[in-house]
Amino acid sequence: MADYWVSQNRKYCDFCKCWITDNKPSIDFHEKGRRHQENVRKKLRNITKSNTQFQKHTNKVDATIKQMESAAMEAYKKDIEVHGDLSASLMKQQMSGVTKLWNEVRTRDGRTEYVNVMTKEVVHRPPPEGYMTLEEQRLQAESEAAKQLKALEKFKRKEALLTMQQVQQEEAENAARKAREKLKERRVVDDLAPVTCGPLLEPGKTDPYGKWQVVKESEPVDLQLPVYEPSYEEAPVEYTPEPVVKEFKEKRVDSLGTGETSFKRRKLASGAKHSRQRLDDD
Repeated sequence: MADYWVSQNRKYCDFCKCWITDNKPSIDFHEKGRRHQENVRKKLRNITKSNTQFQKHTNKVDATIKQMESAAMEAYKKDIEVHGDLSASLMKQQMSGVTKLWNEVRTRDGRTEYVNVMTKEVVHRPPPEGYMTLEEQRLQAESEAAKQLKALEKFKRKEALLTMQQVQQEEAENAARKAREKLKERRVVDDLAPVTCGPLLEPGKTDPYGKWQVVKESEPVDLQLPVYEPSYEEAPVEYTPEPVVKEFKEKRVDSLGTGETSFKRRKLASGAKHSRQRLDDD
């Protein structure tokens, strides 16, 4: 079996930016070197520095957004108090029952936190503008439930009243229909009028075209018009006899004789042309 050459695998070091032989002794020798360890410490310092700067920038952006939200909320409160549009009135009604924008909440592990009802912000310290305790939230929820129950009962009463009115209206319509049917039965049909033709009417109905009358046939009137009698004479009929068809007799020749038959060519005068000339020599 013939031998062939195989190149060694190589590995790239991301910290030192160089290639090394991909085997354990070479990798251990390179990673224990001073240059590689300094490059690793430098990379870690850069990562920590960039993360710290990013966190500072994120905190700054969050603080700016919170300031903008608080300023917008204050401006919106002023707009609600001054302007009376539909959205402002609805928001004012919604916020009328909420005297404080922060609610006290209790986590599963027993810690106390405070949540903003508008921005949903969560803080661990009591806000300086005040907050609603758990007991106050419970009383407010009970009052809201009582208001909703009262509104539901009012709606049910109104619906029952409408249903009762509808039933009464249907009963009144039924009574009126029965009364009309009784009036139709009490009507007297006029049987004295002679009916000779036309459709038969139902009992209790009248004919919109009036009563029927008997039509008498009138006698014919003599207008004394002149009467003309046709006078004509019989014209003589001309008789045309049928044409007589003559019968042709068949004539037969038994023989032309025993002599020779010849044709004599006619001689034309000088300068005369034949009546039929040939177009070619054939």
